[in-house]
This record gives sequence, C-alpha cells and structure tokens, in this order.
Amino acid sequence: MSFPLGLPERQPHQTVIAIDSHKQYGPAWNTRPGEDTEVTNVRGRLSLLCWLGAMTTCVPAALAAPGDGSADPGDDIVVTARNAGASILGSDTALTAYPQSVRVLDKEDLAALNAQRLQDALDHAGGVSHQNDFGGLWDKYAIRGFSGDENAGPDILINRFGSNLGFNAPVDAATVERIEVLKGASAALSGRGEPGGSVNIVTKAPLDHYHAGATASYGSWNTLRVTGDVGGPIDDRLAVRLIGAGERHDSFRDHVAGERQLIAPSVAWAPSPVLRLLYQAEYMRNATVLDRGIVGIAGDAKAMNRSTFLGEPQDGRITQKILWQQGSAIIDLGNNVGLDLGGSHRDGSLQGFGTMVDFGGRGLQADGRTAGRDRRYHDFAWNDLSLRAELTAKLDVFGLEHDLRIGTDRVRHSLDFRLDRARGTPARPILLIDLFAPVYGQPLPTPPASLSRTASFRSESVYAQDVIRSGPFTLLLGARWNSFRENVFNRLTRRTLATDDRGVTPRAALSWQAAPGVSLYTSWGESLRLNPSDGNATFDAERSRSTEAGVKLSLLAGRLTGTAAVFDMQKRNVLNPNAIDPFVKSQIGRQRSRGVEAELTYSRAADLYATATYTYVDADIRRDQDATLIGKPLSNVPAQSGSMFALKTAGRFGIGGGVTYVGRRAGDPFGTSYRLPAYTIARAVLRYAVTEQVSVRADLDNLFDTFYISSSYANVWTVPGAPRSFRLTVAAVF
Repeated sequence: MSFPLGLPERQPHQTVIAIDSHKQYGPAWNTRPGEDTEVTNVRGRLSLLCWLGAMTTCVPAALAAPGDGSADPGDDIVVTARNAGASILGSDTALTAYPQSVRVLDKEDLAALNAQRLQDALDHAGGVSHQNDFGGLWDKYAIRGFSGDENAGPDILINRFGSNLGFNAPVDAATVERIEVLKGASAALSGRGEPGGSVNIVTKAPLDHYHAGATASYGSWNTLRVTGDVGGPIDDRLAVRLIGAGERHDSFRDHVAGERQLIAPSVAWAPSPVLRLLYQAEYMRNATVLDRGIVGIAGDAKAMNRSTFLGEPQDGRITQKILWQQGSAIIDLGNNVGLDLGGSHRDGSLQGFGTMVDFGGRGLQADGRTAGRDRRYHDFAWNDLSLRAELTAKLDVFGLEHDLRIGTDRVRHSLDFRLDRARGTPARPILLIDLFAPVYGQPLPTPPASLSRTASFRSESVYAQDVIRSGPFTLLLGARWNSFRENVFNRLTRRTLATDDRGVTPRAALSWQAAPGVSLYTSWGESLRLNPSDGNATFDAERSRSTEAGVKLSLLAGRLTGTAAVFDMQKRNVLNPNAIDPFVKSQIGRQRSRGVEAELTYSRAADLYATATYTYVDADIRRDQDATLIGKPLSNVPAQSGSMFALKTAGRFGIGGGVTYVGRRAGDPFGTSYRLPAYTIARAVLRYAVTEQVSVRADLDNLFDTFYISSSYANVWTVPGAPRSFRLTVAAVF
C-alpha cells in the first residue's frame, strides 16, 4: 500500500485548469469620498460585468452536460475545455513541440516545494531574480535580466488576463493550480510587452467530484497558517468550490508582523452541451508593517544587524484589500470552431503609514551610523477591467494542422494615487535614528501632501496566433496591433498629461523534433509597453525585441523533462528613477540582456521528484545620454544563479532538500558601485504519511543560517534574507 505525501501523480491525459482571484474591500459599486468621476464610472461598469456575469454568462468551466462526450468519465472536466484559453501558450501543443522556453510548475511541483507564495515557486523557475518588492507588499521579479515596470514588475497574468496593474499583494499559492513562466516575448498573444518573459497563474476551479482538504502549519516567529479547500458537483451540470486561507506571523525583523485572510469561491455551470461557464472570485486582505530593510554602509550590504528595524512601530500596518473576479464563457460552434468570451475585474486599495531611511544627504549621514528618515502616508485605490473575445479553430489545410486563435481585447485601468510625505533637507534631515542602537517613539510629523494624481489607462488590441504542425515541425506565427492611451491629472499642479502610442508586435518561432523526445527550436518576437507618466512628464513607449534558440527534452516516458536555451534581448526607452528622489523618472537609452539557461526535472510518481536550474545573464546599459551609465549592470540581476531540489519517497517516509545560489549583483539602478554579495542557502525536508489521507511535513530553511541579502532598491533600502527557520505542516485530503 502506498501512502501519498502530497505528491500527486502526473497524469498526462488529465488536464485541470483554474483561475485566480484577489482581494476585496467592499461592494464594487461603492464610491470612495473624493474619488474622481472616471474611477466611479469604471467601478460601475465592473460591477455590472461581475454580477450579471455571475448569474448569466461569466466564466467558463468544463462541466460537460450529459451526452456531451467532451470529457472522459472520471476526468477533472472543469477546465478541460478551457485549457488553451487559460494557458499563456494559447494552444494545447505539447511543451516539447512548442517553439519557446516555457517552465511549468504544476501541482506536483508546488506540493513538493510546499509553496505558500508565488516566490517560493519562482525561485525554481530558472532565470528569475528577486527585485525591490516595496517592503514585501507586492511581487517583483526580473526574468532573464529585465524587470519590467518599476512597481508592477514583469507581466503577471491570471488565466492570461493581466493582473499586476495597481499595487497588489504577493500572490497566495492557496488558489494556484499551476504556474507557467514563458521566457522571451509573448506580447503577440498576451498583450503587455516584456521581452524577458511573463508569468501566468492558472487557478483552481470546481471539480466533477466531491473533495475536501485542509492544511495547518506553524513555524518560526509565531507563524501560523491554515487553509481549506472544499467543493464538488451540485448536479451533473453545476459544481462549486470554496478555498480559504488565514495567516498571521511575526518576523526575524524587529517590530515587523503581519496577517492575511483570503476567501475564493467559484461556480462552474454547463447549461447545455455547447456552452460552459465559470465564475471565480477572490477577496484578500493583507496587512503588514512596511519594512524597507537595513542600510548598506561604505559599500557593505551586511554592515548592520539583519534584525534591526529602521521604521517606527507606532506607524502600524499598511493594509491592502482587493477583490478579484473573473468570468468567461466557452461556446462550441461545431466543426472544431469555438468562441471564448471573458472578462476580468480587479478592485483594490492600499492605505497606511511608513517611516523609512531617506535618500542622499537626507538619509545616511557622514558618521556612517546615523540616518535621517522620511514619513509617508499611502492612500492608493485602483480598479481595472479587461474584456476579451477570441475565435478558436482547429483546421487541416493542405495537410497542415492549424491551431488558430484570433481575438480582440480591451483594458481599462484607473488609479487614484495619494502620497503624503514629510522629509527634511540635506542640511537638516529629520527623524534621525542610530543604525546600531535605534531608539523608537520620537514625535512623528503629519506628512503634508507630496504626490496626488489620478491616472486613466486604456488599451485596445486585435491579435492572431496560429500554431501550424506538419510532421516533426511546429511553426508559430502571431501578431498584435496595440493602441495605448493614458491621461494623468496632477491634483497639486492642476496639470493634465496625456500619452498616446500604438504599434504592431509580431512573433515567429519554429521547432523541429530531431528525435523522439528531443526538439530543437528558435524564437523571435517584439514587444511594446506604454511607459506611465510620473505626474511631471510623459515618456515614449518602451520597445524591445527578443531572440532565442534551444533544445527541449522529454524522455523516459515523460518522467525526465528539460530545456536549455541561449537568448539575446534589447529594449529602449526604459524609465530610470532618480538617485535623490525615486519618484522622479528619466528615460535612458538602451538595455541589453543575453545569456544561457537550463532546467531539468525528473519525476516518478510516489517515488522521486528532482529539479535543477542554472542561468547565466549578462545584462547592462548599452546607450544613454549619461555616459557614466553605459556598461553598468542592471539592478539586482546576478550574472550566475542556480537551484536544486529533490524529494525521495519510500513507503510512508519522504526526505529531501535543496540548494539555491545567487551571484553578486548591482544593488541599485543608479549606476553606483554598490553591490550585493553572492550567497548560497540550503533547505531540508522530512515528511511522513500518518494515513492515506493525513501527512505531516517539516521544512527547515536556510539550514546553515547564512546571512544573505535577498534584494535592494538602493543602499538605504537593502532587504536581508531570513535566518534559519522551521515550518511544521499537517495536511489532510478527503
């Protein structure tokens, strides 16, 4: 008898796809005091979409009606019909034949890694490096050296809908079915253009059978987390699912604590054999102390104690509240032709105080142990609506198999941004603190108005993608026409700034199955991204191109899979912050990133799981009006990085561990000599199956208690990684 330890067996003929959601703060049609008309109008339209969609034709599932025959009995039919639509590939082409590097972290990977946040999985995606995450308030990464928007980061999608407009809390793994990391250009199909790559989160949807599961974990610094997942069919056409998570924690950082609550309901309905609907929502409340880390002194990123907090405990916590809803419908038009309709709505807010070390002469003082600080009040509110219609077809023309997707989408995003800030001058810094013996509780100033603006972003696109197969060859052709518009109203200067841009982003790729389980491929694509105004100036759109070539493996009946690639990317018109005030932007000339990466995974059900990645990146500034920046490396991008993780199961027991290496990196985007040291950290895992339904797992992270730096924005905002920590998890599945 085998005892599962949370490593579900990979079943190549079973496809389960889902959708994600996010947090809420109240009824979507409510208007906040002082909110501008544009924000209000958009919220009203979003509400209409979501609530009418929930009752009529919102989101699709794959619950087949009797007699449909589209899903085999016993299949998790929820997303079988929506697989290609929710996937970043936009196709059901096998990964070995798809002509681009794609790293998929599915249920087995997430279970083996015991992931609780998106970052827990992306550390093993290859080519992904940590960037400034605003004190842990959002996800921020660079993929192949390019990090995308300074705040939003690279493209992060949920079921191929953009999800990182605004200031969203780190993604919680409780609702994640799988994570797809597509390396290189994807703008032709997915829209927003980041040449390094995009992350697509496919979320959990209702299943065709009854299920229930729960986990409870306790770990270092009084970290307590509980999750629950229950659902199943109401009848042969309707199924529901409810996921919940609650968490609270202290930290190895003094005076830093947080909590989050999440609830995610979903409903799948197949009213007829040709129509499938799915509605999903997620509300999350995330509250945490804003913590910008420690200060690097005289170039030493580890000069301070890693636990020292440089804010003010009396500021309390910053709170994020977000409601995410998604709806779509799959309509079978017959003869392998279908129509996919979908909409995604996100409504969020971020509010609270934060005190942090300031920049320049206002910050670190000449004595090397005293720093001035500024105090801020954040009040951000945003909402966005994405609508999409796609015509899909599978055709045989002149002996060629076509997997065709033609669509149009529209995105509307509104942001109300208010930042009050109290700061001193270089001659008279305020809120001085001793970096080595901090004293808290000094009188805190009420921050005066500093930045106050509204922004309205609009985009319309028409796109097409065709995956053409003939024998051992797969050809991908795609293109998107984009139109972007943004209007920013600065409430302090009473000035309106308008940005308008448009263009075409083509894409082409080819793969050849050279031998059974071995494919060679090459890929090329262009990207276009609107650069947002900083409230003082407008900027030209960011334009980029990406090329790569590589080899893919799928051997030993699919148990051994891997990809190796070489890549070269360039982008121009990149925004860069000012070293004295990061809210002031300038537009630099050109950046380049090139390198090699490889990942290999071996998985044998209920026996052994092992994965390894390696990346070499040469990413720097190639052209700029400031000649001193030319040749400087890009911030937080290591030249070399890699990871390994393995988990072996023997009967009731499982034992494993892993190692992560991150090389030396530039510590800021300003072209200074500040560098973050390389580090290597290890982890260990022990698991035991009490019964077939109940298992216990112990994770020990940073096994050798390494003092390392995870990321930084500048020397005054340097984020140390956590010391040795443990986590004990009990899981039950029924």
